[in-house]
Amino acid sequence: MIISISSLKGGTGKSTISQNLAVCFAHMGYKTIIIDTDTNGSSQRWSGLRPEDYPEVPAVSISDPRALRKNINQIQKDYEMVIVDGTPALSELASTIILISDLLLIPIKPGVLDLWATEKFIEKYEQALVLKQDINARFLLNQVDSRTKISHEVYDVLKDFGIEPMQSQINNRIAYSEAIISGLGVYEFKDPKAKDETIKLANETIEVLTNMD
Repeated sequence: MIISISSLKGGTGKSTISQNLAVCFAHMGYKTIIIDTDTNGSSQRWSGLRPEDYPEVPAVSISDPRALRKNINQIQKDYEMVIVDGTPALSELASTIILISDLLLIPIKPGVLDLWATEKFIEKYEQALVLKQDINARFLLNQVDSRTKISHEVYDVLKDFGIEPMQSQINNRIAYSEAIISGLGVYEFKDPKAKDETIKLANETIEVLTNMD
């Protein structure tokens, strides 16, 4: 299955979500790989930091849309879970990422700027649906501050886009940035709340993929 984490706004946590989902899937026994499409290569660098005694989560860098289309079928044959760490660029690459996806997770931080950027991404998604109708998409609230009401308000607004938000949410926790430094996911780290919410996200993602069949 190909799960893409993509949006047109930088700083929404695409790489962090990609890495932590991949770690959860690897611990669940799925053979998992990350395709890092951003030229900064953060997921690929993170993968290189992983300790040898943890489940392997390889990451390959593919930032050319033609190369992505050429190699995706073979990668999908070799791995059970393919996580595409998307690029914020409004480009052919962004369109290709959408088109190859079985499930498109659109991370969004609770805020007006992210909602505005999401509108343009939805246009891109709707254009892709003309070519391929079976692209499932879900919003994912990320960097949520549970002390504020805005997260609930944004969640309700997202429903108006016609794309269902995930029930799972990722909260704003220091554990995510601390785990990255060591090449880990929070599943392997010291914050049980962060671990629990990423497990919930992984389980819900599998449930969504299963219900697609």
